[in-house]
Amino acid sequence: MSLIAAIDVGSNTIRLLIGEIEGHKIKDVYSDRKITRLGNLVDETGRLQDENIRASSVVLKEFSSILAAYRVEHVRAVATSALREASNSASFVRQVLDNTGIQIEVIPGEKEAELTLKGVLLSLPDSIPCRRRDSSFIVDIGGGSTEWILYGDRLLGMGSIPVGVIKLARQFIKTDPVSRSDIAEMDREIISLLDGLKPRVARYINRNTHFIGTAGTFTTVASVDLALDTYSREKIHLHRISWEKLRGMSENLLSMPLEERKKVKGLEPERADLIIPGLQFTIKVMDFFRFDELTISDYGLLDGLLLETREAIGKGI
Repeated sequence: MSLIAAIDVGSNTIRLLIGEIEGHKIKDVYSDRKITRLGNLVDETGRLQDENIRASSVVLKEFSSILAAYRVEHVRAVATSALREASNSASFVRQVLDNTGIQIEVIPGEKEAELTLKGVLLSLPDSIPCRRRDSSFIVDIGGGSTEWILYGDRLLGMGSIPVGVIKLARQFIKTDPVSRSDIAEMDREIISLLDGLKPRVARYINRNTHFIGTAGTFTTVASVDLALDTYSREKIHLHRISWEKLRGMSENLLSMPLEERKKVKGLEPERADLIIPGLQFTIKVMDFFRFDELTISDYGLLDGLLLETREAIGKGI
């Protein structure tokens, strides 16, 4: 089987995964990710900023060279919240195609959620409730949007909320260290969002529902909890954290100024400001729906994209 690649052009991070699909399993060949904050100020200005465009273009040029070195035959690249919202996204897409040969597809939030579900399901053992009758609530807190999926013995619902950690950080974090009043304002916004979501999901969530988090916010939380010196997919995937441990992590990080948070083991310095809204969002979801424990999946959108690409190849598309 020839190599397949998936690229996620996210609001905070651009990620690459090259793999082979054997049956219904993905064999990772190469992966990389770079933080470029492409979605910076989009909610305020309606445009991608020149500095972030340049940084993202450099990364995608680098990824193009890696794809050539691995002789990847099939590449699919998707963009999410930042390019959905920016008025100059079409110009950026053309520029990337001209400079790298990579064609970026801007996908809606619902498609992002669908691909995330495919990737998460691919990686879960039979013991996880997604494989049984109990429901699972799957969440991806991104830079500019948050995708959610409810899954039981079938798909029960999914959608996208146009708020992520970059937007929350810019709107609510005004002090360093972060003040209690900043957190209180942020919490009120998060609870308002969850109140709006409640009519769509509450009837499916009960004490047996499993809470699964995927992508950058959650893998960072796992990395901090595990105090990892280097990122490890094997250690992070299916790592479980209790509500009590998350509360303790939040209190600890809130007590630190930004420069001190940058030195925390397991926390990338570029995410030191975003870990605060990511943790608060996570804790508020658990409070709101009464989840006692979080399970982290290191599989998600990229893996779902690889799987969907392989299915399209099989159909001759």
